Amino acid sequence: MTTVTFLGVGAALPAPGETNSAYLIESGDVRLLFDCGPAILQQLAAVGKSPGDITHVFFSHSHGDHALGWPMFLLWWSIESRARTVTPPVVLASVSTWSHLRLLWEHSYGELPTPAFTPIELNESGSAVELTNTITLHTYPMVHSSRFHTLGARFVERQQGRSIGFTADTARCDNILLLARDVELLVHEARYAVSGPPESAAQAKYHCSAQDAGEFAQAAGAKQLALVHIGAEYQGRHADLIAEAKTRFTGPVFAPRGGDAVRL
Repeated sequence: MTTVTFLGVGAALPAPGETNSAYLIESGDVRLLFDCGPAILQQLAAVGKSPGDITHVFFSHSHGDHALGWPMFLLWWSIESRARTVTPPVVLASVSTWSHLRLLWEHSYGELPTPAFTPIELNESGSAVELTNTITLHTYPMVHSSRFHTLGARFVERQQGRSIGFTADTARCDNILLLARDVELLVHEARYAVSGPPESAAQAKYHCSAQDAGEFAQAAGAKQLALVHIGAEYQGRHADLIAEAKTRFTGPVFAPRGGDAVRL
């Protein structure tokens, strides 16, 4: 069984009571943290976890709402792991994202020894990394920022023949179809709606709408769709975004709250 816990689902400026987008994928011996925003320690604690429970960390990109928790995550390992027999996680990020992560640590707690985690530099054009002998993480370049390279990901359990897709932040692009092909669950950003205000033209350059998410889920043959990274201005209106996605996607659609979990 695989569990996806939505640690946070908000956009860069989340709605009151929400935090930035981050996900915990648990399958067998793998506990992969997808993104590490500024509230990561609180997000993990809220679901009864700590950095010591994490075996792998994946960074989609280095924007602050996805990466600013990195020095705090490492600080936990620098302090707490001294008295514990735990192995620091494997950390996966693109070459350009790694340059920002190293600076974040150096500028925050550079006087401390860096915990001995295992770094893996991912190709910015896409990679396939075996997390275990049965689980592979495939990454795909997204279209989001001209300065901060962004990767979406497909989490594949080969024995079960099951996959989960995560777009991270992205505008419309063909690689969404690749990471979402026949997935059990597609976790797709839906920063804005096209079916109602506020105006969305400025967001379309960097993000997808709920309608886009439904369209890609349908074209890729996804089994179900989770809408995340919804803008704070849509607080209390998530049902509108779900309805918009359903105009394009015939499967189940939901907009999780922070702390919600799905078992696959």
